[in-house]
Amino acid sequence: MSEFYKLPSFRELERSSKWGFGDAFEILCNDAIVLAKSFDEGTTEFNDVLTALIDVWATIEDSILRGEIRIESGKLNDLSEGPMLVRNSNIVVINKNDFLSFYQKNKKKLAQYLSYADMKIYQEEFLDRLAKAEPSQSPHPKTMKAKMDQLREEYISALTKKLKANPNLQYPSIKDDYLLLKLIRGSGLLEGKRPKDSTLQKWLRDARKKVKVKPKHGARKK
Repeated sequence: MSEFYKLPSFRELERSSKWGFGDAFEILCNDAIVLAKSFDEGTTEFNDVLTALIDVWATIEDSILRGEIRIESGKLNDLSEGPMLVRNSNIVVINKNDFLSFYQKNKKKLAQYLSYADMKIYQEEFLDRLAKAEPSQSPHPKTMKAKMDQLREEYISALTKKLKANPNLQYPSIKDDYLLLKLIRGSGLLEGKRPKDSTLQKWLRDARKKVKVKPKHGARKK
């Protein structure tokens, strides 16, 4: 997030039905301030804070992948670089009520992650008040087809970024890619319903068409 970005007022956040991912994360962690402060304090402190922030960030991501927090706009892949490298985490907008339900359910876990770096939930009183006031809403359950369609879109989007960086990327090396495996695990699809090798190969071909790249003949698989 840009250093010139200003968090909306609590009144604006309370009235809105949608929150930027970055705003929600900042309300939990006060990340920009604690990172800068820990950097000044030294390597150990900085690493502890970064580890705690990544754990919180990943917990929110996993909840989105499971469909517990709905995305109103943007794509989860745009957050894959994590809290240090994503330039504008508000590019992903999430449902506020879903986030508050997630907060209620996972508050102890989030607090434990933050305590690793001697941190606390930044705006705990504000979040507690909203979580109690807002009705708890669960997303409508998705069909297997809807989950597969969403996975296909996110998987191909992730592949296009990887192909731009490495046009020689080929199958089966993508099967072991951490981010791609994470997308599959978080899709909500049962193991027996997850995409087969032939499907993943087709998605790779679709991604190649989108970025208009071809591997060099006989290129080494990486």
